[in-house]
Amino acid sequence: MPNSLNSILITGASSGIGQSLAYFYAEPGKKLFLWGRSKEKLEQTAKKCHDKGAVVYLYQSDLTNPIKTTKLLHEILNKYNIDMAILGAGSGDIKADNDDIESQQLLYNLAMLNYVTPSLMANLIAQQMIQKQIQGKIVLISSVARFHSLPFATAYSSSKAGLARFSDSLRIAVKKWKIQITLITPGFIDTPMSQRLECDKPFLIPIDKAILQITNAIAKGKRELVLPRIFKLLKWIDLLSPDCIRDFILSRIKVKQY
Repeated sequence: MPNSLNSILITGASSGIGQSLAYFYAEPGKKLFLWGRSKEKLEQTAKKCHDKGAVVYLYQSDLTNPIKTTKLLHEILNKYNIDMAILGAGSGDIKADNDDIESQQLLYNLAMLNYVTPSLMANLIAQQMIQKQIQGKIVLISSVARFHSLPFATAYSSSKAGLARFSDSLRIAVKKWKIQITLITPGFIDTPMSQRLECDKPFLIPIDKAILQITNAIAKGKRELVLPRIFKLLKWIDLLSPDCIRDFILSRIKVKQY
């Protein structure tokens, strides 16, 4: 049975894209289930959403722990129906300046946060939608980093690539139940995550402009949105370039994070 997307779960709602999407969807008649790591920032998001008329439920959670996260999600799904889930929590942490390669802890944390946990959450929500005949929407946030083998961000680029493959596989799996899966693949968006990077940020997009494109893609049921579109071309340049040229270029990109 179709629904009007009145119950929306958003992870990463304490800042960046997740926070801005929470503000966008907040209005009378909406229930927002907002997840975030920072209690203070999450409460700030909740207040603004509440002021816009939405009913807000807050969940402070560490998404690097998939067992605790899915247990909490299971409890929520036993009490409420979720019409749309936007799994926007993630981290773009990169190799520290004084490390030769990324640390074991960083690799583990990003694998859990960027791939394992959102995949498990999406799968669990899809199961509820199938069981309750909810023709809902599940939105996953990847990155254009998934198109490239970034030596300073092996954990980030690989975890986002894995999430993209999962998204496309899940999309095909649930298509017959009319459940929509949308993958958002952003480049540089003017958010706190991008602001921490000390590097050139080509084609940087203001957050408001990005949100309009993202919500439009969700409304239209697109399978994927790459923004800006120029990164589709860069993806094919990467794929079609000889390995020696590609490796030379990628190995000379300099990025710092603070």
